Amino acid sequence: MHLRRLARASFVLVSTAAAAQAPRKPIPLREALQLAARQGPDVAAARAQAAITRVGVERAYTAWKPDLSATGTFDHTSAPQQFDPGVFGLSGPKLTIVAPNSRYGTLQLSQPLLTPQGLFLPGIASSFAEAADRGADEAREQVLLNVARTYLTLQGVDGLLAAAHDAEKVAVRREEDAKAQISAGTAVEINLLRAQSDTAAARAQIASLTGQRESLLPLLEALVGEPVAPLPPGQGGDAALGRPADEGTQPWERTFTVRSAIAQTAGANKSVTYDNFLWLPTVAGVAKGNYSSNTGFAGTNTSYDLILNVSVPLYDRGVRYAQKHEDQAKLQQAMANLASTRARAKASWQGARANLLAAQAVLEQAEAQSRVAKRAQEQIDVSARAGVATSLDLQVADQNLFQAQSAAAQARANVDIRRAEVAAAEGRLYSDLSK
Repeated sequence: MHLRRLARASFVLVSTAAAAQAPRKPIPLREALQLAARQGPDVAAARAQAAITRVGVERAYTAWKPDLSATGTFDHTSAPQQFDPGVFGLSGPKLTIVAPNSRYGTLQLSQPLLTPQGLFLPGIASSFAEAADRGADEAREQVLLNVARTYLTLQGVDGLLAAAHDAEKVAVRREEDAKAQISAGTAVEINLLRAQSDTAAARAQIASLTGQRESLLPLLEALVGEPVAPLPPGQGGDAALGRPADEGTQPWERTFTVRSAIAQTAGANKSVTYDNFLWLPTVAGVAKGNYSSNTGFAGTNTSYDLILNVSVPLYDRGVRYAQKHEDQAKLQQAMANLASTRARAKASWQGARANLLAAQAVLEQAEAQSRVAKRAQEQIDVSARAGVATSLDLQVADQNLFQAQSAAAQARANVDIRRAEVAAAEGRLYSDLSK
């Protein structure tokens, strides 16, 4: 009796706490994944990190953009300079070379015409930006996989709760039957105690599952970005997950980790190519306008210059050779990382596909066992009412049915989770949402 009161109290407390929370909107799995991809905080953080890397493309193109600058100077000197033609027996006014207070101004425009940085750095930056974007996509896939796992686990818990509620209803009915039989003198107290024990066990299971559900809902909210709840079991599950691809198509090559590693390798290869052309000259055209408050011998305050600058790197203390060797080592590292990433992606896909096949086989057996346990429980119930089965037979049949229904609910959730894992291993968990 004490166990029964404790289970009932726990069930009431958990139910009251769940009812006090704000209502959550039930949505299908597809919508939950779309919300997480659109507004999930983890996805936003990954996208922001990729955006930082993509700025490097814009910075690389600045090598071709002009440079425009303006300078101004005021100069007060204690040694002004003048040219007096009379000193040489010539006639003419005195010319001020440097006045006591002079003002100078320069407006300069420099336009690169040829630069190895402008030729190669944009392509290198684009490859690394592509790698960062694919890395952000992979982070999004992992977030969506966590959403799917949490969502489907919640659906599995709901299925277990439904089985536990059915077990509770059956146990309560057994209690009422036992009480009636005891009153009629056709049963003993042990029948009632067994029914009460089953009721307490069912309510304890309900309390435990309810607590588990309430702990998973905030996690789903954190991943999705708003308070939501899954639909009842069997609704909104694997509709967005698709089917596994054939191994001959090498679906792991479409994963974002592999595509990011490919872009990373391409960027490293372009860096080595850039190092091989660092001997190219840098050519720039310069237009410069000048202003001076001193007219001097030119007889004017303004002038301009058109300049063509050519810079040929002959030897820079071996810096570019050291950079080339470093970039070659980075290329070898990127190629090794690509081979490792491909191997891991293939192994992950094979493992996910094998787990899906195993989960489907387990589900078929669990559903068959549940149907058998249901028929057995019905037959034992009829036999008990006819007086040819004991309360112990009823208890065993009820427990077997509950365990079979729980196993089937868990197996259904596991199959959907395995489907989500296969979709993530093929890099299509997000792309399937748009279909």
